[in-house]
Parts: sequence; C-alpha cells; structure tokens
Amino acid sequence: MSNLLLNATGYGIVALGFLFLFILLLAAKQKTLQRSLLLIASLTSAIWACVAALAIHPVVELVLLPIETLRNISWLLLIMGTLTVQTQWHHFLRDDPMVKRTLAALSFVLIIELSSTLLFWLPFRYLLLIHLGESAVGLWFIEQLYRRTDKQDRWTIKPITLGLGMTFAYDFALYANGALTNSIDNGFLLARGWITIVTIPLIAMTARRIKNWSTRIYVSRDVVYSSTLLTIAGGYLLLMAVAGYYIRYLGENWGSVAQYVFFALSALLLASLFTSESLRRKLKVFIIKHFYANKYEYREEWMKFAAILEQNVHEPYQIALDAIIQPFDCEAGLLVRVNGDKFTNKTSYNLKAGYPEKDEVLLPLAKAAIEHQWIIDIKQLTNHDTNTPFTYDHQQVSTIRTFDYIVPIINHSGDSHVCFISKPHATESINWEDRDLMFAISKQLAVYLNLYHTNQILAENQQFDAFNRMSAFLAHDLKNVLAQLQLLAKNAQKHKHNPEFIEDAFDTVDSAVERLSKVVNHLKKKEMTSHTGETFAVDTLVKMSCHERENTLPTPQFNGTSTQTFTMNTDKERFRNMILHLIQNAQDATDDDGVVQVTTSIKDNYYTIEIKDNGCGMTDHFVETRLFKPFDTTKGNSGMGIGAYDARKFIEQLGGFIDVKSKEGQGSRFILYIPLSLQCSSS
Repeated sequence: MSNLLLNATGYGIVALGFLFLFILLLAAKQKTLQRSLLLIASLTSAIWACVAALAIHPVVELVLLPIETLRNISWLLLIMGTLTVQTQWHHFLRDDPMVKRTLAALSFVLIIELSSTLLFWLPFRYLLLIHLGESAVGLWFIEQLYRRTDKQDRWTIKPITLGLGMTFAYDFALYANGALTNSIDNGFLLARGWITIVTIPLIAMTARRIKNWSTRIYVSRDVVYSSTLLTIAGGYLLLMAVAGYYIRYLGENWGSVAQYVFFALSALLLASLFTSESLRRKLKVFIIKHFYANKYEYREEWMKFAAILEQNVHEPYQIALDAIIQPFDCEAGLLVRVNGDKFTNKTSYNLKAGYPEKDEVLLPLAKAAIEHQWIIDIKQLTNHDTNTPFTYDHQQVSTIRTFDYIVPIINHSGDSHVCFISKPHATESINWEDRDLMFAISKQLAVYLNLYHTNQILAENQQFDAFNRMSAFLAHDLKNVLAQLQLLAKNAQKHKHNPEFIEDAFDTVDSAVERLSKVVNHLKKKEMTSHTGETFAVDTLVKMSCHERENTLPTPQFNGTSTQTFTMNTDKERFRNMILHLIQNAQDATDDDGVVQVTTSIKDNYYTIEIKDNGCGMTDHFVETRLFKPFDTTKGNSGMGIGAYDARKFIEQLGGFIDVKSKEGQGSRFILYIPLSLQCSSS
C-alpha cells in the first residue's frame, strides 16, 4: 500500500508539473514550431505520468509502454525541431529526411506495441528491448543537440539536455535490468517518478531562455566522431546485456556469478578500447577518409594554429614546433636554424635522449628543402625517388631513422629554419592536401619567426637609441655650460675689476658646477634619470631666465601679466633649460637691434608663456616638418637640433602643448600652454 501511495504521489507531481507547463505555453503569445512541439511533449508527458501512477499493476505496465513510446516520439521531435532550420509544420515533416526516418521507425514500433498490448503476440522481454533501444536513441539525439549547437548558444539548451539526458539514461538502466530479468523492478519504477520531477524545471528553464527554439548549428568532424563513439558504445553495451542474459539463463546455479564476471570483463574491455589512442586514431582516420571530401576542417585547424601562436608559456621556437606537429600528431620533432653551412638546433619535441643522426647528414637535406622549397619525404628518398629536384647521398639518407619528413620555413630576408618531424599519426599517408597544409603553416611560421627576430633587433636598437638620446641631451647640457663659461671669459677682459661682475661671475661658475655635476651623475648611471620634482613659481623662474640671457643681444623683455602666482611641482632644472633654450633661439633668429619679448599670462584653463621675436621667421613647411624633428638643426656645428624637440616633449608630458606661429621675414611666436590643474602650493 505504501508503495502504491509513493508511486502515485511521485508521478502525480510529474503530471501536474507538465500540465502546468502545458498551460503556460498555451498562453504564450508567440507561436512557433518549436513551442508547438514543446506543447505536445508536455501534454504527452502529463498523460504518461498519469498512467505511470498506476503502473505497479502488471497489466497497466503493458498499457504504459506504448504511451511511453508516444512520449519519446514527442521529445525526439522537439529535439529535431530545435536542430532544424524549418519554421513550418509541413516543411518540417516533409523536407527533413531525419525527421521522416525517425517518425517512420518509431511509428512502426508504436504499432507493434499497441498490437502486442491487445493481442499479446510479442514476448514481454522484446518489448523491454525495444524500449531499451528507444532510450539509447534518445541519448544519441540529446548528444547531437548539444554537439551541434554553437558554443555561444549552448547555455540556452544545457538545462533541457541535462533533464532529458537524465530521463533517457535512467530509462536505459531500467530497461537494461528489465531485459535481463524479464520483468521491471518496482523500485526502479517508484524512483523514476521522483527523478522525473527534477527534469520539469530544467525544461521550463530552457523554454524561458530560448525565445523561438532556433539555434545556429554546424556539423563538424568532432560531432561525427563523438557520435560514432557513443553509438558504438551503446551497441556494445546492448550486445553485452543480451549475452549476459543468456549466460545467466544457461548457467543455472552458477549463472549469476558467471553473468557478473562477464559484465566486469566486458566493462574492462570497453574501457581499454576507448582509452586506446591507436583505436581512436584509426576510427577518426576512417571517418575522415570515407565521409568527408577534405582531410581537414580548415577553419578549426586555423583556429587551433592561432591558439598555439598566442601561447606565452613557451619560447617562440617551441611554439613554432608545436604548431607544425599538432595538426599531424607526430611523435617527435626538431626545429633547426640554417645559416649557410651553420646548423643550429633551436628546440625539439619528445627527443630528450637526443637523436642518433649526425648533423652533417641532416644539413644537406635541410639546405635542399630551403633552396627548392620542397617538403622532403625521407622514406621516398630511401626508395630512390627520382622526382626530387636535387641530388642526395642515398647511403647517408638511409641512416635516418628518427625523422620522416623535412618541412622548410623559408625567410627570404634572413635566416631560414627547418622542421624535422616523425611520421604523422593523424593520417595513413601523406598526400597533396597534407603537403598544402604543411606549406601554409610553414609560411605563417616564417612570418612569426621573422617577426620574433625583428622584435629582438628592434629591442637592441631601442637600447642603443636610448643611449644615443642620453648622449645627445648630455652634450646639449655641456654646450650650454660651455656657452656660459665662454661668455664669462669674454666679458672678463672688460669688467674683471667690477665688483658686481665678479659676484655675477661666481654665481655663473656655481651654476656651471651644479649643472656639470648632474651631467657626471647621468654618465655614471648610463641613463636619463628624471630629476626629483621641485615646487617653484613659474613667473619667477621665467623672469630669472630672461635675466640670464641679458648679456646677449637683443635683450629679452619680460612681461608678467598674470594677476596670480602660478606654482607647480616638476623638474625645475629641465624647465629652466627649456625656457633658456627657447629665448636663445629667439635671440639667434633676431638682429641685435630687434625685439624679443617673453610674456606670461593665464588664458582659459592654461598658464601660457609666450616668447615672441621679430626676427627672420620660418615657413609653414619648416614648422611642420623640421622644427621639432630631433637632430635636425640650422645652426651647423654649433647646434644639436634637440632643444625644440625636448621642449615639446616636456610640455606634452605636463599635459600641455606648444603653439607656433611664424611668418618668414616677420618673426615667430612660441606659446607654451601648461594646464592650470598643475597648480600647487609653494613649499
């Protein structure tokens, strides 16, 4: 009595759950083929659950089987409707060959079960075997649904695949046990109702996620390969179940023990076969050979190749060797660099103990492969192949045992490389398609390795460039110090008895010592270290810079128009040198009786420093192409050509910019814009 109540309760909840799902779908506004199929599946499942609530009685079990077949048909139609591109019922039933074949087979099974239920002409055991086959087909369809759905869409169908997968897997175990014992275990039936309850929210979740139950699909080699393995496993288990039954049937007293031993050995055999790499490899080759026009699925191969090149866990040479070994499943490989007669091993794969062949034997073949852009089949050479475009020493080639193919990686602008690989396991023999794939990969690897070598050269050049820049800036600083001392020596002849001149001279010498000390520190560190930030008033520093340049004509005129003090924290010495250089450039471009004006002001969100002269001026082309170009100077040997370049770089580092306005014969204006956001309190 308790079993009947437990059974009725479990299946009753299932019936109510599917009925509730049916009502929800019935009220949905959107009407599509897939939702119609889900409606049918929900209704048949609800009817099936109602009948299963009374299936403890043997007579009801017979009635339950054809209803269960009807339920299975509805779920399989839903899966096929999810995979199809059809949107109309008549196209779905008429134009899809898989739907027509499946419907025909299951309809035939349904007729057999209905007639057997009425006439009792088919033994119960065979009915159980039929449902065992239905559950296996259901598992296969679910696997197809998941495999053939795009990865980005799999999250939508994942719940229903889990729910229906659990249903069909449980049915498989139920009927496998029933076929062996010629009866359905009541405990299995009781638990099935409660297990099916779990599937209802999963199916509802998928119905919520997928608006029209249509997903993009594709059929790849992996799908066929995985499906074939699953089909083989299902057929194998079915045969073992039948064989186990007859062992138990014929064995009498010892039959049960023999059956269990047989099942254990069968499971061991299945596991050993499915873990056999050679068997899996042969199966994959068989499928590709007999079911596909091309050996390779080039989109997948290219994605795998790109994924290997994106790895950062190995050095570039190892990545290149992995990229050419992976598509062909070679056991061993060697990547060498060929530069004239120099043969340099770069990396190897699965050759920890090395290789017995001498480099003197491999080098001529490597050079021939590069010279003739030829993929060399070593086995063909040992068989006296006459189609090769080069000559070779047959006796030396016959000593090569580790490698089977030589693939050149040709770089026409530098050193080339060669891959020695062992026999590929991904194919039985190498044909034109394998060679084309090898050549395509080798060309991309040539670009990849050439880019790697170019980056190495560029990194070295950048180091030299950094050192050269440091030397140029240091030479520029030395030149400024030298100019200060030369001016001091020149004026000493006239003013050496003037106390004020002597005081200024000592200040100049102190400034020169300070700047030379910094130059020496830079040379010791061999790098352009940045100065420690210092807070200063910009107006005061600009005014002092104008004062320093008063000894040179035309005398710079300072005009501070800003009403507030602008202070900032940055490299004070570099800022001072920048202002001095720009003032000096203005003086050099202007006659002694000309005008050089330095004006500071605040405009909008910027603090501006304007250095204006009425000198020779510049053309627009010169300003655009040469003014800020490093090491380009119009001063001959007296200039370095980096002052304006350094000024623009420094201002840009501060977040500002330099605006230059100039007309040839009329003068120039340099306006430095410094963001007011750099304003800070004086220290």
